[in-house]
Amino acid sequence: MTNLGKPQISEKLIDEVKDFIMQGNEEALGRLLEEMMPADVADLIEHLDSDERLFIFKVLEPEGAGDVLVEIEPPVQGRILEDLDNEAISEIVQELESDDAADLVGDLPADRARAIIGSLREDVSQDLEKLLPYPDDTAGGIMGLEYVAIDADATVRDAIHLIREKRKEVENLYHIWVVDDYERLVGVISLKDLVLEPGDRKIREIMNPEVISVHADADQEEVVHLVKKYDLVNIPVVDDQYRLIGRITHDDIIDVIEEETDEDISLMAGVINQEITEDSPLKISRARLPWLIAGLLGEIISALVISRFETSVQRIIALSFFFPVIMAMGGSTGNQAATVVVRGLATGDISLLKIGRRLLVEMKVALFNGLICGVLLGLIVGLWIADFRLGSVVGLALVVIVLNASFLGASVPIVLKKLHFDPALGTVPFVATSNDIFGLLIYLIFVTSYLRLTG
Repeated sequence: MTNLGKPQISEKLIDEVKDFIMQGNEEALGRLLEEMMPADVADLIEHLDSDERLFIFKVLEPEGAGDVLVEIEPPVQGRILEDLDNEAISEIVQELESDDAADLVGDLPADRARAIIGSLREDVSQDLEKLLPYPDDTAGGIMGLEYVAIDADATVRDAIHLIREKRKEVENLYHIWVVDDYERLVGVISLKDLVLEPGDRKIREIMNPEVISVHADADQEEVVHLVKKYDLVNIPVVDDQYRLIGRITHDDIIDVIEEETDEDISLMAGVINQEITEDSPLKISRARLPWLIAGLLGEIISALVISRFETSVQRIIALSFFFPVIMAMGGSTGNQAATVVVRGLATGDISLLKIGRRLLVEMKVALFNGLICGVLLGLIVGLWIADFRLGSVVGLALVVIVLNASFLGASVPIVLKKLHFDPALGTVPFVATSNDIFGLLIYLIFVTSYLRLTG
């Protein structure tokens, strides 16, 4: 596919495509699709009905269909795969790079995946057999088997000849990995260095032995951290014996970053397992409802806390007016701290080795913000009920609430990380709900203590 016309996804384009499909005009539709990039065709397909999507895949050649299919969001991709027959999927899989083929086949039901693997060319099926055992979120699960590796005792001329042999198999070639007689990774050489050296020069003499690699079982987040830390465009994958078995390229890393970001945002919002493009109300409800129920139960506990201080609230009804303020300030402070920490842990900017420093920073920020907000709220309460001593108590309570919320928001994700849970889970529903409960508890304890002291 080319990008000659650069058509935008618009109502006009969608209507034009629908008209071609209705008329059965494969030739006109094919010309239009040829002017679009695969990602744009994928966006277009997501606006069409099931039968219309199948018609487009009928028009596309297997190679083009594969490029489009891997760009489509999971829910829509899954429905398309359900509608395509095994023969069509087999033709598409054989045109994909190994990592994309493994992702596609791995999402199919087990019996259907076995049937499709059995119908593939031997080299493709062997690649899939190597990749499918790896979990999706590991280096092995996102690596591709297309790479160029050469023996350390070979020459520059040999390396150039090898690149020419594999020019169709290996796309986006940046480096050549150097291996020993046992296929163990011993070095790397860039294309630039390769071109500048004489043809009879030994690879061993010009390679960089300080090659950065990742184990196949490593979590994909670790891969992202390495690529980010060392500014890599690709990274080799090795097994337990340090043998080279694959590589991960920058486009795979971008996909992982997007996936991890989406996952963290979804966890923090309480919409786990919901894809953005999902349009089934039942599936969306199933992803969100558990967290809504958890929040409901948490707020019932908040109501029980209030009921225990009924006498204090009845004495000065105006005190109940500030419940939303207290809950909002605690929730906002906790979410701010948690968001910063979760993001820092995900990107590697916050290390578990510097936990104390991070908590201290968050507590200093909370103290500063709490004092300002506490003074402001104290003045407002004092003017409202004509009692500045009680206003001061409410302001002091808010300072403590903000400090508590900041501590919870910053510490819970860190604790979860140390326990090997996803830190994003720290705000759903624990941090948000617990801040409401503790915020009200602190507020009512301070106010009740003041009322008892003043008789």
